[in-house]
Amino acid sequence: MFSNELSLFLIATFTSTLAGICAMGGGMILVLVLPFFVPVTAIIPIHGITQFASNSSRLALCFSHVHWPFVGQFIVGAIVGTLLFSVFLVNISSQFLPLFISVYLLITLWFKPIEIAFSRFESFYIVGAIQAGLGLLVGAPGPITVTLLYKKLTDKEQIIATASLLMGITNLNKVLVYSVIGFQFFEYWQLILAAVIGATIGSILGTYLRDKIPNQHFMNLLKLILTGLASYTTIVTILKISI
Repeated sequence: MFSNELSLFLIATFTSTLAGICAMGGGMILVLVLPFFVPVTAIIPIHGITQFASNSSRLALCFSHVHWPFVGQFIVGAIVGTLLFSVFLVNISSQFLPLFISVYLLITLWFKPIEIAFSRFESFYIVGAIQAGLGLLVGAPGPITVTLLYKKLTDKEQIIATASLLMGITNLNKVLVYSVIGFQFFEYWQLILAAVIGATIGSILGTYLRDKIPNQHFMNLLKLILTGLASYTTIVTILKISI
């Protein structure tokens, strides 16, 4: 039993460190490995509480850099998205959602004319609704928030701080919704404690390592990782659908 806690602690430390360096990526990795530790029904709520610890601890280290104009819009969207998706939580098929999100990311990152056309409709109201709503179903619905921040901001500290706050809101939302519908977090308290401690340590490590990366190198690395994650998600989802 103890080996499970230690393994999850190490994984949470690694994923949170990655998120601390690049603003995202850790949550997507974590949601892929959680099935090895908990039943399917526990993946999303435990992912939510672990990522909340990761994002909130990271936010505490860079709070002064938050770009506040986006926050209110995101919260309004998140409330609407939560209400809409909560109604259909047990009835919506999420089979195709990762594919839609990953293709959207690839198009907006690399095809400038389409990106310009899409940008007319992009807003933090919409991103908040999608991130909060789909987060209830697929855990880590792709780095859509970070992608929009990448386009709107040019400073890595602002991107990290604002992403930490917005994704922290999303993950707190997951915890609250699953608590309301009756998920028993206490049944997994040992695994959760190990993951939360690991996520907090990872935030500290990620912040230290991020300070060593020049801003332009950070932006290039972020685009590369966004592309890699979107490509991976696209391929895996297509393979699952075709089987």
